[in-house]
Amino acid sequence: MAQQEIRPERRRRRWPAAIVILLLALSALLHAARVLRARDVRQARERYAALAGERPVAGTKERRARFYQVRFFLAHPARISYAAADLARRLAAAAPPLRLLSLQIDPGLHELGFTVIVGPPPGSRRAGQRRLAAFLERLSAVPGVFDAAPAATPQDEQAGSQTFQGRVDLP
Repeated sequence: MAQQEIRPERRRRRWPAAIVILLLALSALLHAARVLRARDVRQARERYAALAGERPVAGTKERRARFYQVRFFLAHPARISYAAADLARRLAAAAPPLRLLSLQIDPGLHELGFTVIVGPPPGSRRAGQRRLAAFLERLSAVPGVFDAAPAATPQDEQAGSQTFQGRVDLP
């Protein structure tokens, strides 16, 4: 008998096959992830294209402008009332020693026009003129008052009173 070679039974090595299978599975997973990401990107582009066509920014600006218009016009009467009361207090504080005879306030959208009539103080006419000039300076110093100036009318000259007109910015 011919000598039979006795070969030890060799185990098959399975690790190369396992590595190949793992690499194939990993490749399939990465390919699937790439396909899903591409689909998400395509959907995002479609949504953006639709969003740009709808112009939501213009609609938002329009709604915001409408909100501020409504807010301005609903709050305007109260704003005018508070500003007029504040102006009346400030003018009453600036008037002494003159007598505050009349105050008329004409509201506008952004300012208040006013006409104030002050009576002469008791005493000489020359002292009255100095006090009227001092009142005009105090009137111009009131916060927010601009264009304050005397307005002579024929009725004022007869009664000895003086009319002042001006405007006040609304706060």
